[in-house]
Amino acid sequence: MIAYLPFIPLVFGGIIVDYKQILKVILDIGEQMINSGAEIGRVEDSMYRLCRSYGFIRVNCWVISSNIQATVETPDGDIFTQIRHVPGGEMNFDRLDYLNSLSRKVCRETPDAPELRRRLEEVLARPAQPKWVHYLAGVLGGTGFAVFFNCDPADSIVAVIASLMIVALGDALGKIETNPLIFNAIISFIVEIFILLSVSLGLGHHSGNITVGVVMLLISGIGFTNGISDLLHRDTLSGIINISKAVLGATGIAIGIALPILLLKGVM
Repeated sequence: MIAYLPFIPLVFGGIIVDYKQILKVILDIGEQMINSGAEIGRVEDSMYRLCRSYGFIRVNCWVISSNIQATVETPDGDIFTQIRHVPGGEMNFDRLDYLNSLSRKVCRETPDAPELRRRLEEVLARPAQPKWVHYLAGVLGGTGFAVFFNCDPADSIVAVIASLMIVALGDALGKIETNPLIFNAIISFIVEIFILLSVSLGLGHHSGNITVGVVMLLISGIGFTNGISDLLHRDTLSGIINISKAVLGATGIAIGIALPILLLKGVM
């Protein structure tokens, strides 16, 4: 049985350091970095640097896309372990850029726990990207790929609507479903039915080309790329997880597209 003694803050660099709270905020920073799309190796490196800047004697961090663990030893010999489940979130490179800047600044200045928490909350409180930018990016991406795959003007109009549907369905479904297989299958199914019906009604001409174009919005290119990068950096488990998620997402897309084609035979 391990007895947990009351924690007594120590003095480090002229400030009183609450090591437990410092470690908690460091894990918060790591969690937000993962949710914002950071590579696992960079998250680990940032956490090691943050911990060492506060004078921890020994630091052991373990990070994968869904979990963070850190065990540290303070200058007076106390050992703390904190574990954090990372549920995942939408990639936000603007936030990631500010989190990286925050990490570098904290390593230089080593503020106390309340100030560190305040600075993190300041980054998290940055205004979100306007919705219209999100939808515009989806339309430009989906329609651009559709045109690349030889869609004519009529097909492009259908691609614009299909792209808007993907973005809107993704926003709504993302609040209740995080499994990439189910998520992509549902969206692909609905959008493919719309595309096939549009072509059957004469609103478009090449359903296959439209589908190949707009479905690019659902493909997890970043997840797969990060998985390969993790493997190359010997973060084997994290790499396998990221690649598995990408493969599951691709399987969901295939299922979602195949079912409407089977249900609406002869339309294509």
